Amino acid sequence: MTSHPAHGHAKAHPHEKPHHPHWPLAALLFIFVFLLGLYSVHEAGTWIHIKTGARILTEGALPRVDPFSYTMAGRPWTTGSWLSDVLFSLLNKGFGARGLVIFKALIAAAAFAMLVPINPASPLTAVTVLGLGALASWTGLTENPAVFDLLMLSLLIRLLRPRKPFRWSVLAQAALIELVWVNLHGAGAPLGVWLAMLKTFKTSMRTTQRERLKYAAAPAAALLGLACNPLGLGVITQALGGLGNYGSSWQPLSVWFNLYSLFAVAGLASCFIVLQQEFFLTITAATLLVLSLLVPGWRTAYILASCPVIALAVGHYLAPKPVNLARFARWAALMAAFFWLHWTAIYAPLGTARGYGAVSLEGALHFLQDNGVRGRMFNEAESGDYIIGGSARPVFIDDRLSFYGENEAALVRDAARWPETLGQLTDGFHFDYALILNRRAGYPARVLDSDPAWRLAYADDAALIYLRRFGVNAPLFETAPPRLLAPNQLWPEALDALMKDPKLAPKALAELDRWVLEAPDAAQPLIWKAYALDRLSLAEKADRWISMAERRRANSDPELTAELGFFYARRGGNDQAEKLYLGAAQLAGRRGDSALESQILLQLAKTAAALGDGERAKGYEARARRLSAAVPED
Repeated sequence: MTSHPAHGHAKAHPHEKPHHPHWPLAALLFIFVFLLGLYSVHEAGTWIHIKTGARILTEGALPRVDPFSYTMAGRPWTTGSWLSDVLFSLLNKGFGARGLVIFKALIAAAAFAMLVPINPASPLTAVTVLGLGALASWTGLTENPAVFDLLMLSLLIRLLRPRKPFRWSVLAQAALIELVWVNLHGAGAPLGVWLAMLKTFKTSMRTTQRERLKYAAAPAAALLGLACNPLGLGVITQALGGLGNYGSSWQPLSVWFNLYSLFAVAGLASCFIVLQQEFFLTITAATLLVLSLLVPGWRTAYILASCPVIALAVGHYLAPKPVNLARFARWAALMAAFFWLHWTAIYAPLGTARGYGAVSLEGALHFLQDNGVRGRMFNEAESGDYIIGGSARPVFIDDRLSFYGENEAALVRDAARWPETLGQLTDGFHFDYALILNRRAGYPARVLDSDPAWRLAYADDAALIYLRRFGVNAPLFETAPPRLLAPNQLWPEALDALMKDPKLAPKALAELDRWVLEAPDAAQPLIWKAYALDRLSLAEKADRWISMAERRRANSDPELTAELGFFYARRGGNDQAEKLYLGAAQLAGRRGDSALESQILLQLAKTAAALGDGERAKGYEARARRLSAAVPED
């Protein structure tokens, strides 16, 4: 298991070449990064790439105008990542969401594992830094074309970094990498041309004039590869125009989730330490550091590029140690601890919060299709990508906020504040129906429930559909009777008064039964049905319904977890309620949902008081007040 220094020296310098990988460590790092990517966050924007790829396969050409939003109909729009779009579409069609997630995880794992040999003198240092880098890169481990930047960047670093005699094959490989890169992700590919320019500048200081002239062809070869895109060199303009929407839209919610700052400081310091020996690596990392400070989407690429620089800098101060079985086992245990940290801090609270393969609007879209709902739809930007991915319906707005641009800034702003601006938007766009996410905390759908021109027609755990009285769906509006219940509220306490009224109780129970049939995969109607039966002192029947709800409920949904806590609290199970409330509050906090966390804490205060712990109740109330004060007004 011992790793031998290159060339037989007793002690290898950290910058020694050629690259000699330590295969067992590299394989373990590959598995570690693969698992991080497999159990990570997801992008809703993946749906747009999948649908774009499907259109390219069907039409045999890139889109030239926006095909997704009726507000942008006819507006010039195309894709700078057509090859990724096609790959994503084929993988999704052939293997489903899990297949695409596995593919993405393999790409990320290969990118990190390829950089292990950069520090052959101390592979333990190299894999430790790369493992931490992968852990810090969670925001970029999504099903997004930018994930290919990691692999292409690693390939170019491995190709251009070594100090070897000039070979034309190197230029051919650089051009090929750039050609593939620009078609996978045009916004990231110009970085490859910059790396080729760095290689040319570096060699110009140490080689003969003849070799300098040969190396000058490196940027030209990379530029040639960049031009081999259906958009030509226009992809550079598109990349510059889309920098604000580059890469992943996930951003760390707190210091707890954010290791980028650590790598920014460590990378900057390491650049000063190894600049003379590693000009190419240092300037590459420094360039990406600047880009990542300007555009958060570049953070993952920067962290990857900084890992070998940091590992080499650390090699100046730590003596390399042979990799024996004991050290290998300890390092494997360290990676297992890192993965547990990732699971606990990232995947558990955020893995099913949103995005491709996580949130589904399938039930709502089936309702629209099966009932022939037509016309113009109102939707939030956050739900636009899901709707695009699951149907052929044009959306009002989606998450491509940089595409909407300055001219539509007011539209984007008004759409984000829709509970206040819905009347104004409806007057301007003449909506026929609305599909919104089922956000129970804060009750944003109150504006629709209080307007007689709108009527709730469908509800499940993820989405709500409202029909408008005026327009093409007027006949459907009349067949959707007014509801006694408001399934878009967080707590089912409205059932208390209904269950006490002998005339309304049967109607409410019948409505709950229709809701269960309407949304057969949802947990919320089961919880509310159990709550209603419990109010009628039918405990055994309530237990059966709540048992079904607990089996169906996603453990990482804080709203549904809180509703379960409310059920147990109302029947006197305060200990069980407190556990559920605490779990829900923790999830809400990690997702940055202060409004929901505040409401759950108020229920926790009532539960603590019922358990006779007045001090804890006061503490929960104080935290709830602080969170409420910090929530910005819409």
